[in-house]
Amino acid sequence: MSRGHQRRLLPAYLATGAGGAPLPTTLDTLTALRASGLPLAAYHTPVHRRVVELVTDGSLTAVEIAAYLGLPASVGLMLAEQLVSDGVLRASVPVPDALAPSRAGRPSMQLMEEVLSGLQSLRVA
Repeated sequence: MSRGHQRRLLPAYLATGAGGAPLPTTLDTLTALRASGLPLAAYHTPVHRRVVELVTDGSLTAVEIAAYLGLPASVGLMLAEQLVSDGVLRASVPVPDALAPSRAGRPSMQLMEEVLSGLQSLRVA
């Protein structure tokens, strides 16, 4: 048997430490998560600790966290939901890049519209 691709011995949902049915989540897979600075509780699993480590120096989405941990996105959402409800993580809706308040170094919307208009006139001619 090859050791290159080993099968997980335990089901992925056990990483959450939850024993019952999953609670409905209010988060989206693209919800941005970052550490709040509150310490983990004694009942948090090593996987919860790893999630907090991943977002300590910045933010990641729930699906990115799941990918880093090699877990299904649904399990990443459950972990994030637990940590947000415990106050260990903060969640925010990602802002599209075009709507971000800081646009330093980027062309203005007016310039982009003029470029688009020029390109459209070239296509028609």
